[in-house]
Amino acid sequence: MMQRRSTALTLFLAISSCYLAADEKAPKKPAHQPTAQGKASFIQDYDLNKDGTVSQAEFEQVRQQRYGAMDENQDGQVSVDEYVNEYAGRLDKKLETERTGQIKQTLVRIEALDTNKSKAIGQDEYNASGDKAFAYIDTNKDGVISKADPLPERERKPDANQRVRARPALVMPTTHSVDGMLAMYDQNGDGQVDKVEYQQQRDAAFARTDLDKNDELSSDEYLSEFVDRLDRQIAKTRTAQLKQAAVRFKALDKDNNQQVSSAEFNASGERMFKRWDTDLNQQVTMAEALPVINNEQTKGTAE
Repeated sequence: MMQRRSTALTLFLAISSCYLAADEKAPKKPAHQPTAQGKASFIQDYDLNKDGTVSQAEFEQVRQQRYGAMDENQDGQVSVDEYVNEYAGRLDKKLETERTGQIKQTLVRIEALDTNKSKAIGQDEYNASGDKAFAYIDTNKDGVISKADPLPERERKPDANQRVRARPALVMPTTHSVDGMLAMYDQNGDGQVDKVEYQQQRDAAFARTDLDKNDELSSDEYLSEFVDRLDRQIAKTRTAQLKQAAVRFKALDKDNNQQVSSAEFNASGERMFKRWDTDLNQQVTMAEALPVINNEQTKGTAE
């Protein structure tokens, strides 16, 4: 479904140069602070024995394996194409896994929408689900979804026992958040969605999905429409992530020779591990405190 090869070297270098030039001219912003979800992603990537802990030995083993996989021609250096190609292979596997998960979740959603168990989703069932979603996000009950709506109570008070999940590669807009609602239904771009605009978009989506025009959605119709949106989002995500990989390559290439040496790669990895290992015990776990990063500490740290 997805091609592994990256685009040409010149394209990625041009993109990365544009990013870096813009960054140099931009005013300094507060450093982006690490999150629990970011740490969960780190542990997922490097915890070889799946015990919930990343030892320094595990981390270094994975890094060595990745560098070896990147260096396709075994010349002891990694070019931007080699770097991006290796990342593309890992990204494609993750996207394919998450695609499968999204489809399984959609099949469950179809069952939930079919409340009368007729093996089809009628307009009334579709609208009832939409009404619930709107009411859930419109927390200030003004009939409009916007940034003015506080988080739903369930989101404000998450279950303390709930495990922090790693950051997904694939994020689809959903009706479970203000951002998702705006992305899906704010057609005039005014930063809000009222009930009329919402229902217009819902009606249009129902009609577009109802391919045989029988005023109900079969599971195949519903799934087909979702998979089409899903695959478009995968393509968009993949393009953006590979462009960002070229930017990371530029950050790793300290001597600007268009190659990343093992020394440059290892130096970045050492900084990365130390950032998460806040209790300095050569292990990273979810239990230890999150790091606090300043602007200087963020320089030169890349995957």
